[in-house]
Amino acid sequence: MPPPPHSGLMTTITAPHETVPAQGRPMTADADAAAVRQLLATQSAAWAAGDGTAFAATFTEDADFVSVIGEFIQGRAELATVMQEGFDGFMHGTRLSDPERTTVRFPAADLAVLVTYGVSVLRPDTTVPPTRTAQIRTAVRTGGRWLFTSFQNTRIVPQ
Repeated sequence: MPPPPHSGLMTTITAPHETVPAQGRPMTADADAAAVRQLLATQSAAWAAGDGTAFAATFTEDADFVSVIGEFIQGRAELATVMQEGFDGFMHGTRLSDPERTTVRFPAADLAVLVTYGVSVLRPDTTVPPTRTAQIRTAVRTGGRWLFTSFQNTRIVPQ
């Protein structure tokens, strides 16, 4: 049985909008990588808008979400509620930084793994250096649309 069309292909973004494509990448893989990156941008815009429902809409109905403090949230509805509580409270007015590094790879045709490294929650009017995190998102294509189905956020400990 031949491997899926995207098997093992990876795109690395080393800075915002700077893409290093894998050699011999089929055009469909480029379009899929762009769609997954756009989903990330949509998620970041929802965060900046403080919109828990829009943030959760980037996930499947049955998504698993693990926050930077280890909070385990299951499902889009619970995620929307928890995120909105955060946006209305301690995350009010925050936005996400652009990642220092992003990778997208496709282990299977309808499965993408997106890793963002060096993401910070930026707070308004603060001089405190932000905490940096590494995040892993798994996206699935369902009904012709990409959505995240899992998320893991890990604090980067300075060396």
